[in-house]
Amino acid sequence: MTQETQGLKIISFQKRYGMIGLGIFLMVAGFYYFIMPIDLVIGGVSGIGLLLSRFFNVSIAFVVFILNLLLLVMAWLFLGFKTFYRSIYGSILFPLFLFILETFSPVLEMPDDLLIMTLFGGFLMGFGFGYVVKYGGTSGGTDIPIRILNKRFKMPLSLSIYVIDGLIIMSGVIVFYSIHGIAYGLYALVAMVVAGKAADMVVIGSNTLKAVHIITDNPDPIKDAIFTSIYRGVSVMNIQGGYSKLNKVMLLTVITRNEYYTVRNIVAQLDPQAFVFASPATEIQGDFENRLEDD
Repeated sequence: MTQETQGLKIISFQKRYGMIGLGIFLMVAGFYYFIMPIDLVIGGVSGIGLLLSRFFNVSIAFVVFILNLLLLVMAWLFLGFKTFYRSIYGSILFPLFLFILETFSPVLEMPDDLLIMTLFGGFLMGFGFGYVVKYGGTSGGTDIPIRILNKRFKMPLSLSIYVIDGLIIMSGVIVFYSIHGIAYGLYALVAMVVAGKAADMVVIGSNTLKAVHIITDNPDPIKDAIFTSIYRGVSVMNIQGGYSKLNKVMLLTVITRNEYYTVRNIVAQLDPQAFVFASPATEIQGDFENRLEDD
């Protein structure tokens, strides 16, 4: 009896944006049901929206929508059309889902269970963001100023995130200090750590950099497409199957997690029967540029 192998399939346009939409909904649910009721400012546009909505007593969905529109303009001016176009979907969908929940769903009231609210909220937001990243999307929001600091001012990506989210968290501590004290800043950090771990769990592992191995009968088009699309170098190795004794070619490239979606679809399109596996890439030495995929 022979066993049929299932080839790697290209992710359709509908599935891609459906999964990005699901990810954004999970982010909104985590924020609305767990983070917002305890006034926990954990960064991002949702954090700014929470502060401004409490200060001006207006709908948080409306505040987030206005902020996202302003950030979309910044994306157009400073990052170009590609980033602007990719940010539209998430920038509109996030406040839309938030508006729907605000209108039709009550919030959870668990004021004595701050840790539970923090952990579940951080997990849901990170889990949802993981799906957004995995399918090549963006949630918009503060991703845009983070990218501006990284691209225009050459600030390292990690430092850009710390600066933007750090300022938002500090603002939340200051605004709600008389009510919650400094402990809420520590809860915010806990939520961010949980969110980061949950996002890494959804994507292809816990490391930002991945070594992708591709065993294929069609190496040259795949190699050229990877270089053309994301400007990553590809190593070519001749190998032999241990059981079949057939000569094969293995391609090896090191990429960021944001680039995995692109590489996966390239292989699926050019050689659906290729054998692909990704592993964490640590202790990277040499000429590797840890850049954003839009650069």
